[in-house]
Amino acid sequence: MQPAAPQHVGVIGLGHMGAPMAVNLARAGYAVAGWSRTPRSLSGPASLRTTTDLADLRGCDTLVCLLPELAHLEALLEDGSLLAPGHATTALVVMSTCSPVDVVALAERLAPQVEVVDAPVSGGAQGAQEARLSIMCGCTPEQLERLRPMLEALGRTVRHLGPVGAGSVAKAANQLVVAATMEALAEATLLAERHGLDRAQLLEVLGGGLAASELLRQRGPALSSDDFTPTAAARLFVKDLRYAAEAAGDLRLPVRDAVAAQFDRTVALGLGEQDMAVLLQTLRHSPERP
Repeated sequence: MQPAAPQHVGVIGLGHMGAPMAVNLARAGYAVAGWSRTPRSLSGPASLRTTTDLADLRGCDTLVCLLPELAHLEALLEDGSLLAPGHATTALVVMSTCSPVDVVALAERLAPQVEVVDAPVSGGAQGAQEARLSIMCGCTPEQLERLRPMLEALGRTVRHLGPVGAGSVAKAANQLVVAATMEALAEATLLAERHGLDRAQLLEVLGGGLAASELLRQRGPALSSDDFTPTAAARLFVKDLRYAAEAAGDLRLPVRDAVAAQFDRTVALGLGEQDMAVLLQTLRHSPERP
């Protein structure tokens, strides 16, 4: 018998992405239990509750994972508390950025008791708050149709890209574009700064032409003010770009290689916990060309 459409949803991870997504699911009418390691209080409908006890998620028919890395989820599964005997979970939706190889392995390990759906997102914390994420789905068409109402409560663009693992390949491609764009914006800002241009005005001009992008809209204020308060920590792009290389196999991706080196330098400078826009600061620390 096929699992029913979600009714009770457990959200694992209540960070910059997970917290607003849990609230949006509750607003859409789902009974939501949000789990985090440390106590969190979320403002939302009465159908939303938070917990630090994994046992409180056993009654959820669908689990949504928003932990930074799949290894963190694996550790929770190995603990035995999450899918203990008697659990009600039939679907695990992995919305984190993770290795395509690893998410396929997880799906194979949990089948057939729990269906794993690979559904990473793009749009950042602002997109999560506004429920306008782009969601890249790796699953069967039937799985997607059961989950579609839930996913459409989180994002405006929900697409089926292939079997489990396909979503993570798409996210690797997405992160390559985001990382390369962030580096280009940081370099453009540094160029303007060197010549005495007003950074905010430059970025406004760029946003009015072909250089416009969602990333520029969201990160322009950080680049013009040097406020690198994190919503997407730079260090996370080290693993994301590693996943892109893993997915590429023997393909040459020279832009990926160059941008990965910049994020490695950023972490080496001790800036990895700051927002990805801190690439601007990395460039300021780079030696000048001879």
